[in-house]
Amino acid sequence: MNGIHDVGGMDGMGPVGPTQWEPAYHAEWEKAAYAMFPFAARAGMFGLDEFRCHLEKLHPLHYLTAFYYEHWVEATEQIGEKKGYWTQEELEKRTEYYLHYPQVPLPPNKDPELVNFAEWAVRNGFSTSRQLDSQPKFKVGDRVTVDASVPKHHTRRAGYVRGRTGEIIMYHGAHVYPDTTGNGLPETSEHLYTLRFTNAELYGEEAAEPNGVVCTDAWEPYITLAK
Repeated sequence: MNGIHDVGGMDGMGPVGPTQWEPAYHAEWEKAAYAMFPFAARAGMFGLDEFRCHLEKLHPLHYLTAFYYEHWVEATEQIGEKKGYWTQEELEKRTEYYLHYPQVPLPPNKDPELVNFAEWAVRNGFSTSRQLDSQPKFKVGDRVTVDASVPKHHTRRAGYVRGRTGEIIMYHGAHVYPDTTGNGLPETSEHLYTLRFTNAELYGEEAAEPNGVVCTDAWEPYITLAK
């Protein structure tokens, strides 16, 4: 889908100002928000692509002005309510309680298996590698063009490479296909490649930095051989 989250190549966003050091969390509540993802994933509430899909549905103004982990909280709330894990009334009641009693600690969880799983997940992540019987249609060195259509569903086909032609520089095997799992459909997998584009191809000769390139991943249904 198109949205403010897809900022690659977008003008007017201002310069990136990286710092030498920044804390992992800016407030205590962010730690709890971060923990929501592995705990909810373990419970089978959602996978990564479905989670991303809900982040992309946030209002553009809110997406740009909210704290990073606010996005995580809202996506978890929406998916949990949609799937019947809780109701909006229950969330509002719990929120009201902590607004009145901000010093009260969060409910404890003494399940060691859950804690061990979360620690493992943070360090190792969840592999998306899969096996496919079909052979890849493309190979390293092929010049391919990215599908230029505008999807209304979740996709990892970034807007700034749609319709552009690049070269395959890596093949990664088969991986979970986000265009199915991210949209509530049963899991499927597709062959995954890394493409390299020249800056001139993406932004035009006048705007491009000389000799610059951009690399991005693309699943096989995203691309066709260049004409």
